Amino acid sequence: MGHYAIALGARRWLRPLPMAWLLFASIEPDLHDAVGNAIPALSIGPDTHTLVGVTGAALIVTLLAAILFRQVSLALGSGLLVLSHVGVDYLTSRLPLWRHGPDIGLHLYATPWADFLLEALVMVAGLILYAASPDLRRPARGSLIGMGLLMLAMQAIWNFGLGSR
Repeated sequence: MGHYAIALGARRWLRPLPMAWLLFASIEPDLHDAVGNAIPALSIGPDTHTLVGVTGAALIVTLLAAILFRQVSLALGSGLLVLSHVGVDYLTSRLPLWRHGPDIGLHLYATPWADFLLEALVMVAGLILYAASPDLRRPARGSLIGMGLLMLAMQAIWNFGLGSR
């Protein structure tokens, strides 16, 4: 949920980009991971959440955004959203810096309450920034509380429910 919250918060500065693009950029490494696992012959699975792999993905997303949206600031913002993914994941997980490289990270997943609190803070910050976006209509702002509660509930299920991971 934290990755989606970062995309929502980024909306304030990247308003011309479609929300679907912001959400895509924020979870691109996870999508890349799914493709790598579905098609092992691509041999990308081990790299999707490394600093090297995410940097490569960020460069590709930046290039795509530059072609599609024709604005350097929007392209760079898209790439930064991709890079934010690995930064947040190094807080919640322990992941290699590069393929077969050293694992780093706080691994907050091992302490569900700590992970939940971090994710909740990111969600609140993202929703506050999103609510301040000038293009958001006033009636839509009221629904942000419901969206925030749904995001918190989903995070709680991830951290505390539905069996062990």
